[in-house]
Amino acid sequence: MNEINEAFIKELSELGARGAFGEAMMYLGEKMDDLVVMTADLADATRVTQFREKFPDKFYNIGIAEQNLVGVAAGMALAGKTVFATTFAAFAAMRSCEQLRTDMGYMKTNVKLIGADAGVVMGTLGNTHYAVEDISIVRAMPYVTLLSPSDGLSVYKATIAAAEYKGPVYMRLTGAKNNPIVYMEDFKYEIGKAITVREGKDATIIATGSMVANAVGAAKLLKGKGISVTVVDMHTIKPLDESVIEKAANETGLIVTAEEHSILGGLGAAVAEIVAGIGNAPKVIRVGLPDSFGPIGTYADQLERFNLTAGDIANVVLNNLK
Repeated sequence: MNEINEAFIKELSELGARGAFGEAMMYLGEKMDDLVVMTADLADATRVTQFREKFPDKFYNIGIAEQNLVGVAAGMALAGKTVFATTFAAFAAMRSCEQLRTDMGYMKTNVKLIGADAGVVMGTLGNTHYAVEDISIVRAMPYVTLLSPSDGLSVYKATIAAAEYKGPVYMRLTGAKNNPIVYMEDFKYEIGKAITVREGKDATIIATGSMVANAVGAAKLLKGKGISVTVVDMHTIKPLDESVIEKAANETGLIVTAEEHSILGGLGAAVAEIVAGIGNAPKVIRVGLPDSFGPIGTYADQLERFNLTAGDIANVVLNNLK
């Protein structure tokens, strides 16, 4: 593995989620003899072009046929390979939905389906390319592990963890280049174990993907107002770390969830399902995209339009603590 130091962490941040994934694949290409990487004609977009050039015998371009991508990946996995299949998240979770469910989940194949550009980062390409339903879709599929890393280093470590995990994995990549850094030093990444980034006593923000950095920003804003907030990086949506949610419910007076995803069926819904079973539990407020299609815009525009900035999250905490 690359040495985890400040320079490497900053490099991964500059590359963004896709680039960090590509760096991890180069490391895995050297380490794993059974590794296979496939793409739906998106080698450059999903940052596996360098992998293709260095490991041509481990790379397959299936073409613009996402359903076939997952089917072929499952077949290769059944033949003993560890398979990473890459495409945009909107196509991975929706166009190949049946194959994801049946060929990956039902068959329990060792396929890692990587959904690049999840959320609204596709900007002016519009709603056809946004992936704001993929968590709710994949979360309902038995046996499929669902990962949502927060920054460049998190993506790098999650990719390696997915390769070592035996079974079907869907990983959504959020954010653009120059991703805000959440982890400025090495940390332990374990599938199914959330990470408490900050400790507080008044409220808890449970965030995933790109929203973890904004949750940290919100906590810093609230600290200036005398409000102490815990921030949890829920990098694994399934299996969910229920113990962290129960701790938040027992120790703080408010839980706010934050995700670059619809508020229906996503992280917020998953957290609310757990809290509903806890007696005298605090209120759960979901920050995410509404149940509607909106106008297109740049990534920054969309984060502001849908109230997903650090300031927006801080205001939700303020208004509900009152």
